Amino acid sequence: MLLGFEAGMRISEIVGYIDKVPPLTKKNVEQASIRIEQGKGQKDRIVPRPKRLNENALNLLPLDIPRRSLQNFVEQLGEKILNKKISFHTLRHGFGSHLAGQGRPLHEIQMLMGHSRLDTTGVYLHANPKQAIESAREVF
Repeated sequence: MLLGFEAGMRISEIVGYIDKVPPLTKKNVEQASIRIEQGKGQKDRIVPRPKRLNENALNLLPLDIPRRSLQNFVEQLGEKILNKKISFHTLRHGFGSHLAGQGRPLHEIQMLMGHSRLDTTGVYLHANPKQAIESAREVF
């Protein structure tokens, strides 16, 4: 879950997907970043390494858990703790939304999310009415 929310990784980039996407291993994790090889669309990209991804967590890689089991765990946890329907992909969306909410440039978010189109990344721009009013008042 840490890699989904704090690195924006897809579930398949963490546990692998059949013969198309290799699972994440220690060799892909560097001091400040994680190299994702052959992600969606067979594209490589680099994402930030979560500060909380410590040595103990690294020693668990590669994770030996079926995608569906991890997905089910996140869904059940969301219902139990948040009383909401969520998926692992919701964590990834949280990553993009959090970056946008912190004012990170859209092209940076696009690169970190691995989107080929900027309009795909645009979904993370949520209008904040209070902030919009304050910004407009500053202009005049």
